[in-house]
Amino acid sequence: MTHCSRPVASVLFALLAALTLWRVSSAEAALGLSAREIDLGVLGPGESGRAQFRIANTAAGSIRWTIEAPAGWEPRQARLSGESGASPSRVDVTLDSLRGESGADEHPMQLRIASGGRVLVMRRTLADGPWREALRIESDEGGRTLFLRFRLADTASRPVLEVEPRGIDLGETEPVREITRTIRVSNSGAGVLRWQAFPGGTGTAPGAGGIRYFSLYNESLQAGRPYAAPAELKDALQLSGPWTAEKGYPKASGVGCALRIRIPGAEVVLTGRGASETILLRSSVDEQPPREVSLEETDGGRFEAAVSERLSDGPHSLHLQVVEGAVILEGVSVRDDRVTTPPAAWIRLAPLSGTTTRETDFVTVRMTLADLKPGPYTDQVTISSNGGTVRIPVSFGISGEAAPRHLAVWRFTRGEDILYTAQPEKEDPRYIGAYRRTGPAFRLYGPGTAGTAELHRWYNPSIGDHYYSALRSGGRKNLQGYIYGGSVGNIATIRLPGTRELYCWFNAETGRHYFTTDAAGEGMGRRGYRFEGTVGFVLR
Repeated sequence: MTHCSRPVASVLFALLAALTLWRVSSAEAALGLSAREIDLGVLGPGESGRAQFRIANTAAGSIRWTIEAPAGWEPRQARLSGESGASPSRVDVTLDSLRGESGADEHPMQLRIASGGRVLVMRRTLADGPWREALRIESDEGGRTLFLRFRLADTASRPVLEVEPRGIDLGETEPVREITRTIRVSNSGAGVLRWQAFPGGTGTAPGAGGIRYFSLYNESLQAGRPYAAPAELKDALQLSGPWTAEKGYPKASGVGCALRIRIPGAEVVLTGRGASETILLRSSVDEQPPREVSLEETDGGRFEAAVSERLSDGPHSLHLQVVEGAVILEGVSVRDDRVTTPPAAWIRLAPLSGTTTRETDFVTVRMTLADLKPGPYTDQVTISSNGGTVRIPVSFGISGEAAPRHLAVWRFTRGEDILYTAQPEKEDPRYIGAYRRTGPAFRLYGPGTAGTAELHRWYNPSIGDHYYSALRSGGRKNLQGYIYGGSVGNIATIRLPGTRELYCWFNAETGRHYFTTDAAGEGMGRRGYRFEGTVGFVLR
Protein backbone atom coordinates (compact mmCIF):
# COMPACT_ATOMS: atom_id res chain seq x y z
CA MET A 1 0.00 0.00 0.00
CA THR A 2 1.35 3.42 -0.93
CA HIS A 3 1.87 6.24 1.49
CA CYS A 4 -1.05 8.16 -0.04
CA SER A 5 -3.53 5.26 0.04
CA ARG A 6 -3.21 4.64 3.81
CA PRO A 7 -5.15 7.79 4.83
CA VAL A 8 -7.83 6.98 2.26
CA ALA A 9 -8.22 3.48 3.66
CA SER A 10 -8.48 4.86 7.18
CA VAL A 11 -11.27 7.17 6.10
CA LEU A 12 -13.10 4.33 4.37
CA PHE A 13 -12.83 2.08 7.43
CA ALA A 14 -14.11 4.90 9.68
CA LEU A 15 -17.01 5.57 7.35
CA LEU A 16 -17.91 1.87 7.22
CA ALA A 17 -17.84 1.68 11.01
CA ALA A 18 -20.04 4.74 11.30
CA LEU A 19 -22.56 3.30 8.87
CA THR A 20 -22.63 0.03 10.82
CA LEU A 21 -23.19 1.87 14.09
CA TRP A 22 -25.91 3.97 12.44
CA ARG A 23 -27.75 0.85 11.26
CA VAL A 24 -27.55 -0.69 14.75
CA SER A 25 -28.70 2.47 16.48
CA SER A 26 -31.50 2.92 13.93
CA ALA A 27 -32.81 -0.55 14.65
CA GLU A 28 -32.51 0.04 18.40
CA ALA A 29 -34.17 3.43 18.06
CA ALA A 30 -37.28 1.94 16.43
CA LEU A 31 -38.92 1.96 19.89
CA GLY A 32 -39.11 5.47 21.29
CA LEU A 33 -40.67 6.88 24.46
CA SER A 34 -41.75 10.48 24.93
CA ALA A 35 -40.33 10.42 28.50
CA ARG A 36 -37.82 8.38 30.48
CA GLU A 37 -39.25 9.31 33.91
CA ILE A 38 -42.65 10.51 35.15
CA ASP A 39 -43.23 12.34 38.43
CA LEU A 40 -46.65 11.51 39.90
CA GLY A 41 -46.14 13.83 42.88
CA VAL A 42 -47.07 13.38 46.54
CA LEU A 43 -50.03 11.10 47.25
CA GLY A 44 -51.94 11.03 50.52
CA PRO A 45 -54.74 8.62 51.51
CA GLY A 46 -57.36 8.43 48.79
CA GLU A 47 -55.45 10.65 46.36
CA SER A 48 -54.45 9.97 42.76
CA GLY A 49 -51.63 10.88 40.43
CA ARG A 50 -52.02 10.95 36.66
CA ALA A 51 -49.67 11.25 33.73
CA GLN A 52 -49.37 10.36 30.08
CA PHE A 53 -46.60 9.26 27.74
CA ARG A 54 -46.35 8.07 24.14
CA ILE A 55 -44.81 5.02 22.53
CA ALA A 56 -43.52 5.81 19.05
CA ASN A 57 -41.95 3.89 16.20
CA THR A 58 -39.01 5.93 14.92
CA ALA A 59 -38.43 3.58 11.97
CA ALA A 60 -40.62 2.67 8.99
CA GLY A 61 -43.63 0.38 9.30
CA SER A 62 -45.20 -0.56 12.62
CA ILE A 63 -43.96 -1.98 15.88
CA ARG A 64 -45.67 -4.24 18.42
CA TRP A 65 -45.10 -3.50 22.10
CA THR A 66 -46.06 -4.95 25.49
CA ILE A 67 -46.07 -3.63 29.05
CA GLU A 68 -45.90 -5.95 32.05
CA ALA A 69 -46.34 -5.19 35.75
CA PRO A 70 -43.23 -3.99 37.63
CA ALA A 71 -41.68 -6.40 40.10
CA GLY A 72 -43.72 -6.79 43.28
CA TRP A 73 -47.02 -5.67 41.77
CA GLU A 74 -49.96 -8.09 41.42
CA PRO A 75 -51.67 -7.63 38.02
CA ARG A 76 -55.23 -8.62 37.15
CA GLN A 77 -54.15 -9.32 33.57
CA ALA A 78 -50.88 -10.71 32.25
CA ARG A 79 -49.84 -7.69 30.17
CA LEU A 80 -50.92 -4.72 28.09
CA SER A 81 -50.10 -4.82 24.39
CA GLY A 82 -50.47 -2.51 21.43
CA GLU A 83 -49.06 -1.45 18.09
CA SER A 84 -47.52 1.85 17.00
CA GLY A 85 -47.28 2.84 13.37
CA ALA A 86 -47.37 6.25 11.75
CA SER A 87 -49.06 7.64 14.87
CA PRO A 88 -47.65 7.03 18.36
CA SER A 89 -49.64 5.13 20.99
CA ARG A 90 -50.91 7.25 23.86
CA VAL A 91 -50.56 5.58 27.26
CA ASP A 92 -52.39 6.89 30.35
CA VAL A 93 -50.94 6.20 33.80
CA THR A 94 -53.08 6.48 36.95
CA LEU A 95 -51.80 5.74 40.45
CA ASP A 96 -54.47 5.60 43.18
CA SER A 97 -54.11 5.39 46.94
CA LEU A 98 -57.02 3.21 48.07
CA ARG A 99 -58.37 4.86 51.18
CA GLY A 100 -59.08 2.79 54.28
CA GLU A 101 -57.89 -0.61 53.08
CA SER A 102 -54.79 -0.96 55.27
CA GLY A 103 -53.24 0.10 58.57
CA ALA A 104 -51.07 3.04 59.57
CA ASP A 105 -47.97 3.78 57.48
CA GLU A 106 -49.23 1.43 54.76
CA HIS A 107 -50.80 2.40 51.47
CA PRO A 108 -52.70 -0.11 49.32
CA MET A 109 -51.97 1.26 45.85
CA GLN A 110 -53.52 0.62 42.47
CA LEU A 111 -51.61 1.30 39.24
CA ARG A 112 -53.66 1.56 36.06
CA ILE A 113 -52.01 1.58 32.60
CA ALA A 114 -54.41 2.18 29.71
CA SER A 115 -54.02 2.52 25.93
CA GLY A 116 -56.40 2.12 23.01
CA GLY A 117 -59.28 0.89 25.15
CA ARG A 118 -57.16 -1.82 26.82
CA VAL A 119 -56.23 -1.65 30.50
CA LEU A 120 -53.61 -3.24 32.76
CA VAL A 121 -54.53 -2.95 36.45
CA MET A 122 -52.23 -4.01 39.29
CA ARG A 123 -52.02 -3.56 43.06
CA ARG A 124 -49.38 -3.43 45.77
CA THR A 125 -49.13 -2.25 49.38
CA LEU A 126 -46.36 0.31 49.95
CA ALA A 127 -44.97 2.17 52.95
CA ASP A 128 -44.63 5.93 53.46
CA GLY A 129 -41.79 7.64 51.67
CA PRO A 130 -40.30 8.06 48.17
CA TRP A 131 -40.67 5.39 45.49
CA ARG A 132 -39.25 4.87 41.99
CA GLU A 133 -40.84 2.00 40.05
CA ALA A 134 -39.46 0.67 36.75
CA LEU A 135 -42.02 0.11 34.00
CA ARG A 136 -40.56 -2.06 31.25
CA ILE A 137 -41.79 -1.67 27.64
CA GLU A 138 -40.72 -4.48 25.30
CA SER A 139 -41.06 -4.54 21.51
CA ASP A 140 -39.93 -6.30 18.33
CA GLU A 141 -36.89 -4.02 18.22
CA GLY A 142 -35.79 -4.15 21.85
CA GLY A 143 -37.02 -2.58 25.07
CA ARG A 144 -37.08 0.64 27.06
CA THR A 145 -37.59 1.42 30.75
CA LEU A 146 -39.86 4.18 32.03
CA PHE A 147 -39.50 5.16 35.70
CA LEU A 148 -42.50 6.21 37.80
CA ARG A 149 -41.51 8.49 40.66
CA PHE A 150 -43.82 9.40 43.57
CA ARG A 151 -43.91 9.95 47.34
CA LEU A 152 -46.49 8.48 49.74
CA ALA A 153 -47.65 10.49 52.76
CA ASP A 154 -49.88 9.54 55.69
CA THR A 155 -51.98 12.72 55.38
CA ALA A 156 -53.82 14.35 52.50
CA SER A 157 -51.57 16.61 50.48
CA ARG A 158 -54.01 18.68 48.39
CA PRO A 159 -57.68 19.70 48.14
CA VAL A 160 -60.15 17.27 46.58
CA LEU A 161 -63.49 18.41 45.15
CA GLU A 162 -66.58 16.50 46.26
CA VAL A 163 -69.98 17.31 44.75
CA GLU A 164 -73.44 15.92 45.49
CA PRO A 165 -75.67 15.07 43.82
CA ARG A 166 -73.85 13.86 40.72
CA GLY A 167 -76.85 14.49 38.51
CA ILE A 168 -80.16 16.39 38.53
CA ASP A 169 -83.21 14.63 37.13
CA LEU A 170 -86.48 16.59 37.19
CA GLY A 171 -88.47 13.81 35.55
CA GLU A 172 -91.56 14.78 33.57
CA THR A 173 -92.71 18.26 34.55
CA GLU A 174 -95.06 20.99 33.38
CA PRO A 175 -93.59 24.20 31.90
CA VAL A 176 -93.60 25.98 35.27
CA ARG A 177 -91.99 29.35 35.87
CA GLU A 178 -89.11 28.09 38.02
CA ILE A 179 -87.72 24.96 39.71
CA THR A 180 -84.93 25.12 42.28
CA ARG A 181 -82.36 22.50 43.28
CA THR A 182 -79.23 22.61 45.47
CA ILE A 183 -75.70 21.30 44.82
CA ARG A 184 -73.40 20.62 47.78
CA VAL A 185 -69.69 21.42 47.35
CA SER A 186 -67.12 20.15 49.88
CA ASN A 187 -63.40 19.43 50.28
CA SER A 188 -62.37 15.89 51.22
CA GLY A 189 -58.65 16.71 50.93
CA ALA A 190 -56.23 19.13 52.59
CA GLY A 191 -55.75 22.86 52.23
CA VAL A 192 -58.16 25.37 50.75
CA LEU A 193 -60.46 24.35 47.91
CA ARG A 194 -61.21 27.20 45.49
CA TRP A 195 -64.16 26.47 43.24
CA GLN A 196 -66.23 28.09 40.50
CA ALA A 197 -69.69 27.16 39.18
CA PHE A 198 -71.05 27.87 35.73
CA PRO A 199 -73.79 26.46 33.49
CA GLY A 200 -72.63 24.33 30.60
CA GLY A 201 -73.99 23.99 27.09
CA THR A 202 -75.78 26.36 24.74
CA GLY A 203 -78.92 26.03 22.71
CA THR A 204 -78.94 23.45 19.92
CA ALA A 205 -81.43 22.74 17.22
CA PRO A 206 -84.15 20.20 18.02
CA GLY A 207 -83.25 16.76 16.78
CA ALA A 208 -79.52 17.29 17.25
CA GLY A 209 -79.55 14.40 19.67
CA GLY A 210 -78.17 14.09 23.17
CA ILE A 211 -77.94 12.13 26.38
CA ARG A 212 -80.87 11.78 28.77
CA TYR A 213 -79.76 11.28 32.39
CA PHE A 214 -81.87 9.35 34.91
CA SER A 215 -80.67 9.96 38.48
CA LEU A 216 -81.10 7.30 41.18
CA TYR A 217 -80.54 9.90 43.92
CA ASN A 218 -83.30 10.16 46.56
CA GLU A 219 -82.49 12.93 49.04
CA SER A 220 -85.35 11.96 51.38
CA LEU A 221 -83.67 8.72 52.50
CA GLN A 222 -81.55 8.26 55.62
CA ALA A 223 -78.26 6.36 55.39
CA GLY A 224 -78.62 2.65 56.05
CA ARG A 225 -82.38 2.62 55.53
CA PRO A 226 -83.98 0.60 52.72
CA TYR A 227 -83.63 2.36 49.39
CA ALA A 228 -86.69 3.57 47.49
CA ALA A 229 -86.80 5.06 44.00
CA PRO A 230 -87.17 8.85 43.72
CA ALA A 231 -90.56 10.20 42.65
CA GLU A 232 -89.27 10.81 39.11
CA LEU A 233 -88.57 7.07 38.67
CA LYS A 234 -91.27 5.47 40.83
CA ASP A 235 -93.04 4.05 37.77
CA ALA A 236 -89.91 3.15 35.80
CA LEU A 237 -87.67 1.48 38.42
CA GLN A 238 -88.22 -1.87 40.12
CA LEU A 239 -85.85 -3.29 42.77
CA SER A 240 -85.35 -6.72 44.30
CA GLY A 241 -83.00 -7.74 47.09
CA PRO A 242 -81.52 -5.85 50.07
CA TRP A 243 -80.81 -2.42 48.58
CA THR A 244 -79.93 0.23 51.20
CA ALA A 245 -79.52 4.01 50.95
CA GLU A 246 -75.94 5.38 50.84
CA LYS A 247 -76.05 9.20 50.80
CA GLY A 248 -79.31 8.93 48.88
CA TYR A 249 -78.05 6.38 46.33
CA PRO A 250 -78.89 2.65 46.13
CA LYS A 251 -76.19 0.38 47.57
CA ALA A 252 -76.23 -3.33 46.78
CA SER A 253 -74.36 -5.68 49.10
CA GLY A 254 -74.29 -9.38 48.38
CA VAL A 255 -76.03 -11.75 46.04
CA GLY A 256 -79.68 -11.23 45.21
CA CYS A 257 -79.71 -7.51 44.46
CA ALA A 258 -81.17 -6.66 41.06
CA LEU A 259 -83.03 -3.82 39.40
CA ARG A 260 -85.12 -3.32 36.30
CA ILE A 261 -85.52 0.10 34.71
CA ARG A 262 -87.53 1.25 31.71
CA ILE A 263 -85.41 3.16 29.18
CA PRO A 264 -86.26 4.90 25.88
CA GLY A 265 -83.53 3.21 23.81
CA ALA A 266 -80.08 3.61 22.19
CA GLU A 267 -76.81 3.20 24.12
CA VAL A 268 -77.04 2.93 27.91
CA VAL A 269 -74.22 3.81 30.34
CA LEU A 270 -74.39 3.10 34.07
CA THR A 271 -72.43 5.26 36.56
CA GLY A 272 -71.60 4.51 40.17
CA ARG A 273 -68.96 3.74 42.78
CA GLY A 274 -67.36 0.51 43.85
CA ALA A 275 -67.80 -0.47 47.51
CA SER A 276 -65.65 -3.62 47.45
CA GLU A 277 -62.44 -4.81 45.81
CA THR A 278 -64.22 -7.30 43.55
CA ILE A 279 -67.39 -6.38 41.67
CA LEU A 280 -69.27 -8.49 39.14
CA LEU A 281 -72.38 -7.19 37.38
CA ARG A 282 -74.50 -8.74 34.66
CA SER A 283 -77.02 -6.95 32.46
CA SER A 284 -79.62 -7.83 29.86
CA VAL A 285 -82.04 -5.85 27.73
CA ASP A 286 -85.60 -7.10 27.25
CA GLU A 287 -85.33 -10.91 27.11
CA GLN A 288 -81.78 -11.12 25.74
CA PRO A 289 -79.28 -13.40 27.52
CA PRO A 290 -77.38 -11.64 30.34
CA ARG A 291 -73.77 -10.61 29.80
CA GLU A 292 -71.00 -9.51 32.13
CA VAL A 293 -70.60 -5.75 32.51
CA SER A 294 -67.12 -4.21 32.08
CA LEU A 295 -66.46 -1.39 34.56
CA GLU A 296 -64.27 1.48 33.34
CA GLU A 297 -62.76 3.33 36.31
CA THR A 298 -62.97 7.13 36.44
CA ASP A 299 -62.06 9.72 39.07
CA GLY A 300 -62.58 9.23 42.79
CA GLY A 301 -63.20 5.49 42.72
CA ARG A 302 -66.15 5.88 40.38
CA PHE A 303 -66.88 3.86 37.26
CA GLU A 304 -68.77 3.97 33.99
CA ALA A 305 -70.20 0.83 32.42
CA ALA A 306 -71.72 0.41 28.97
CA VAL A 307 -74.57 -2.00 29.69
CA SER A 308 -76.03 -2.16 26.18
CA GLU A 309 -75.10 -1.55 22.58
CA ARG A 310 -77.22 0.41 20.10
CA LEU A 311 -80.82 -0.65 20.67
CA SER A 312 -83.74 -0.73 18.29
CA ASP A 313 -86.37 1.99 18.28
CA GLY A 314 -88.95 2.01 21.07
CA PRO A 315 -88.99 1.38 24.82
CA HIS A 316 -86.81 -1.27 26.42
CA SER A 317 -86.37 -2.88 29.80
CA LEU A 318 -82.86 -3.01 31.30
CA HIS A 319 -82.20 -5.68 33.93
CA LEU A 320 -79.08 -5.38 36.11
CA GLN A 321 -77.92 -8.06 38.55
CA VAL A 322 -75.21 -7.73 41.20
CA VAL A 323 -73.49 -11.13 41.13
CA GLU A 324 -70.54 -10.40 43.41
CA GLY A 325 -69.30 -7.57 45.63
CA ALA A 326 -70.86 -4.30 46.73
CA VAL A 327 -71.69 -1.37 44.48
CA ILE A 328 -73.32 2.07 44.77
CA LEU A 329 -75.27 3.14 41.70
CA GLU A 330 -75.67 6.84 40.86
CA GLY A 331 -77.48 7.09 37.54
CA VAL A 332 -78.18 5.87 34.02
CA SER A 333 -77.37 7.82 30.85
CA VAL A 334 -79.30 6.95 27.69
CA ARG A 335 -78.65 8.27 24.19
CA ASP A 336 -81.88 9.61 22.73
CA ASP A 337 -82.00 11.44 19.38
CA ARG A 338 -85.03 13.44 20.53
CA VAL A 339 -83.13 15.17 23.36
CA THR A 340 -82.12 18.80 22.85
CA THR A 341 -80.47 21.50 24.97
CA PRO A 342 -82.52 24.39 26.41
CA PRO A 343 -81.78 27.95 25.25
CA ALA A 344 -78.90 29.81 26.87
CA ALA A 345 -79.46 31.47 30.27
CA TRP A 346 -82.25 29.11 31.32
CA ILE A 347 -80.10 28.16 34.35
CA ARG A 348 -78.99 30.66 36.99
CA LEU A 349 -76.47 29.75 39.70
CA ALA A 350 -75.74 31.44 43.03
CA PRO A 351 -73.09 31.82 44.28
CA LEU A 352 -70.74 31.47 41.33
CA SER A 353 -67.57 30.83 43.37
CA GLY A 354 -66.28 30.11 46.85
CA THR A 355 -63.55 28.66 49.06
CA THR A 356 -63.79 25.91 51.64
CA THR A 357 -61.59 23.80 53.88
CA ARG A 358 -63.92 21.52 55.87
CA GLU A 359 -67.31 23.20 55.65
CA THR A 360 -69.90 22.48 52.95
CA ASP A 361 -70.86 25.17 50.44
CA PHE A 362 -74.22 25.24 48.68
CA VAL A 363 -74.93 26.27 45.09
CA THR A 364 -78.55 27.13 44.28
CA VAL A 365 -79.65 26.09 40.80
CA ARG A 366 -82.66 28.03 39.46
CA MET A 367 -84.19 26.65 36.26
CA THR A 368 -86.78 28.54 34.19
CA LEU A 369 -89.05 26.19 32.21
CA ALA A 370 -91.95 28.50 31.29
CA ASP A 371 -90.89 29.10 27.68
CA LEU A 372 -89.85 25.54 26.80
CA LYS A 373 -91.83 23.44 24.35
CA PRO A 374 -92.84 19.84 25.19
CA GLY A 375 -90.05 17.30 24.82
CA PRO A 376 -86.92 15.93 26.55
CA TYR A 377 -84.04 18.26 27.46
CA THR A 378 -80.51 17.92 28.83
CA ASP A 379 -77.89 20.43 29.96
CA GLN A 380 -75.16 20.49 32.61
CA VAL A 381 -73.69 22.45 35.51
CA THR A 382 -69.90 22.47 35.85
CA ILE A 383 -68.03 22.86 39.14
CA SER A 384 -64.31 23.48 38.55
CA SER A 385 -61.68 23.86 41.26
CA ASN A 386 -58.04 23.41 42.21
CA GLY A 387 -59.07 19.95 43.41
CA GLY A 388 -60.74 18.67 40.27
CA THR A 389 -63.72 19.30 38.00
CA VAL A 390 -67.19 17.74 38.09
CA ARG A 391 -69.82 18.04 35.35
CA ILE A 392 -73.36 17.51 36.63
CA PRO A 393 -75.96 16.52 34.01
CA VAL A 394 -79.40 18.14 34.25
CA SER A 395 -82.24 16.27 32.51
CA PHE A 396 -86.00 16.63 32.35
CA GLY A 397 -89.00 16.34 30.08
CA ILE A 398 -91.65 18.99 29.47
CA SER A 399 -95.06 17.32 29.49
CA GLY A 400 -97.23 20.29 28.48
CA GLU A 401 -100.08 22.01 30.29
CA ALA A 402 -101.67 20.88 33.57
CA ALA A 403 -103.65 17.65 33.31
CA PRO A 404 -107.31 18.19 32.31
CA ARG A 405 -110.26 16.76 34.20
CA HIS A 406 -110.98 14.25 31.43
CA LEU A 407 -108.54 12.71 28.95
CA ALA A 408 -109.43 11.69 25.42
CA VAL A 409 -107.83 8.31 24.69
CA TRP A 410 -106.86 7.34 21.15
CA ARG A 411 -106.65 3.84 19.74
CA PHE A 412 -103.74 2.63 17.59
CA THR A 413 -103.51 -0.88 16.14
CA ARG A 414 -100.87 -3.15 14.65
CA GLY A 415 -102.47 -6.44 13.73
CA GLU A 416 -104.24 -7.66 16.87
CA ASP A 417 -102.14 -5.48 19.17
CA ILE A 418 -103.91 -2.38 20.54
CA LEU A 419 -102.12 0.70 21.87
CA TYR A 420 -104.18 3.15 23.95
CA THR A 421 -102.71 6.58 24.64
CA ALA A 422 -104.04 9.96 25.78
CA GLN A 423 -101.02 11.82 24.41
CA PRO A 424 -99.98 10.37 21.04
CA GLU A 425 -97.83 13.43 20.36
CA LYS A 426 -95.75 12.62 23.47
CA GLU A 427 -95.11 8.99 22.52
CA ASP A 428 -91.76 8.07 21.04
CA PRO A 429 -92.32 8.42 17.26
CA ARG A 430 -90.06 5.44 16.65
CA TYR A 431 -92.43 3.37 18.80
CA ILE A 432 -95.88 4.68 17.85
CA GLY A 433 -94.91 5.01 14.19
CA ALA A 434 -95.36 1.26 13.72
CA TYR A 435 -99.08 1.53 14.60
CA ARG A 436 -102.12 2.70 12.62
CA ARG A 437 -104.30 5.35 14.21
CA THR A 438 -107.93 4.15 14.11
CA GLY A 439 -109.60 7.02 16.00
CA PRO A 440 -110.85 7.96 19.49
CA ALA A 441 -111.53 5.04 21.81
CA PHE A 442 -112.96 6.47 25.07
CA ARG A 443 -112.16 9.00 27.80
CA LEU A 444 -110.37 8.58 31.12
CA TYR A 445 -110.39 10.68 34.28
CA GLY A 446 -107.68 13.07 35.38
CA PRO A 447 -105.46 12.31 38.39
CA GLY A 448 -106.99 12.52 41.85
CA THR A 449 -110.59 11.83 40.78
CA ALA A 450 -112.53 10.02 43.51
CA GLY A 451 -113.48 6.43 42.67
CA THR A 452 -110.69 6.03 40.10
CA ALA A 453 -107.23 4.49 39.86
CA GLU A 454 -104.41 4.80 37.35
CA LEU A 455 -104.73 2.65 34.24
CA HIS A 456 -101.24 1.18 33.83
CA ARG A 457 -99.79 0.04 30.52
CA TRP A 458 -97.20 -2.63 29.69
CA TYR A 459 -95.70 -3.77 26.39
CA ASN A 460 -94.02 -7.03 25.40
CA PRO A 461 -91.72 -6.37 22.40
CA SER A 462 -91.04 -10.07 21.86
CA ILE A 463 -94.63 -10.97 20.98
CA GLY A 464 -95.96 -7.47 20.18
CA ASP A 465 -98.60 -7.27 22.91
CA HIS A 466 -99.97 -4.54 25.21
CA TYR A 467 -101.48 -5.20 28.62
CA TYR A 468 -103.54 -2.83 30.79
CA SER A 469 -104.49 -3.00 34.47
CA ALA A 470 -105.76 -0.75 37.26
CA LEU A 471 -103.21 -2.41 39.56
CA ARG A 472 -99.54 -1.38 39.39
CA SER A 473 -98.54 -5.00 40.01
CA GLY A 474 -100.66 -6.17 37.08
CA GLY A 475 -102.80 -8.26 39.40
CA ARG A 476 -102.27 -11.98 39.08
CA LYS A 477 -100.97 -11.66 35.53
CA ASN A 478 -97.44 -12.95 34.84
CA LEU A 479 -95.75 -9.93 33.23
CA GLN A 480 -92.37 -11.49 32.56
CA GLY A 481 -91.05 -9.99 29.34
CA TYR A 482 -93.30 -6.93 29.58
CA ILE A 483 -91.98 -3.36 29.85
CA TYR A 484 -93.89 -0.95 32.04
CA GLY A 485 -95.05 2.06 30.01
CA GLY A 486 -96.56 4.29 32.68
CA SER A 487 -100.12 5.47 33.25
CA VAL A 488 -102.55 6.23 30.43
CA GLY A 489 -104.92 8.12 32.76
CA ASN A 490 -107.36 7.24 35.56
CA ILE A 491 -110.01 4.55 35.10
CA ALA A 492 -113.10 4.26 37.32
CA THR A 493 -113.03 1.27 39.67
CA ILE A 494 -116.79 1.58 40.28
CA ARG A 495 -119.55 2.40 37.82
CA LEU A 496 -119.76 6.18 37.61
CA PRO A 497 -122.30 8.17 35.58
CA GLY A 498 -121.68 8.05 31.84
CA THR A 499 -119.23 5.11 31.96
CA ARG A 500 -119.01 1.69 30.33
CA GLU A 501 -116.82 -1.38 30.84
CA LEU A 502 -113.35 -1.90 29.40
CA TYR A 503 -113.03 -5.65 28.78
CA CYS A 504 -109.97 -7.91 28.49
CA TRP A 505 -109.76 -10.93 26.17
CA PHE A 506 -106.85 -13.38 26.13
CA ASN A 507 -105.43 -15.88 23.60
CA ALA A 508 -103.68 -18.68 25.49
CA GLU A 509 -101.89 -19.99 22.39
CA THR A 510 -100.21 -16.71 21.40
CA GLY A 511 -100.07 -15.10 24.87
CA ARG A 512 -101.63 -11.90 23.46
CA HIS A 513 -104.38 -9.75 24.98
CA TYR A 514 -107.18 -7.73 23.41
CA PHE A 515 -108.79 -4.79 25.24
CA THR A 516 -112.07 -3.31 24.00
CA THR A 517 -115.31 -1.68 25.17
CA ASP A 518 -117.30 -4.11 22.99
CA ALA A 519 -118.92 -6.79 25.16
CA ALA A 520 -118.69 -9.23 22.22
CA GLY A 521 -114.94 -8.69 21.94
CA GLU A 522 -115.20 -7.44 18.33
CA GLY A 523 -115.44 -11.06 17.20
CA MET A 524 -112.05 -12.02 18.67
CA GLY A 525 -113.64 -15.14 20.18
CA ARG A 526 -113.52 -16.70 16.71
CA ARG A 527 -109.74 -16.10 16.61
CA GLY A 528 -108.89 -18.06 19.73
CA TYR A 529 -109.49 -15.33 22.33
CA ARG A 530 -111.47 -15.96 25.52
CA PHE A 531 -113.09 -13.42 27.84
CA GLU A 532 -110.84 -12.77 30.86
CA GLY A 533 -112.58 -10.01 32.81
CA THR A 534 -113.33 -6.32 33.25
CA VAL A 535 -110.49 -3.84 33.76
CA GLY A 536 -112.68 -0.96 34.95
CA PHE A 537 -115.06 1.69 33.67
CA VAL A 538 -114.27 4.36 31.07
CA LEU A 539 -116.17 7.44 29.96
CA ARG A 540 -118.10 7.29 26.70
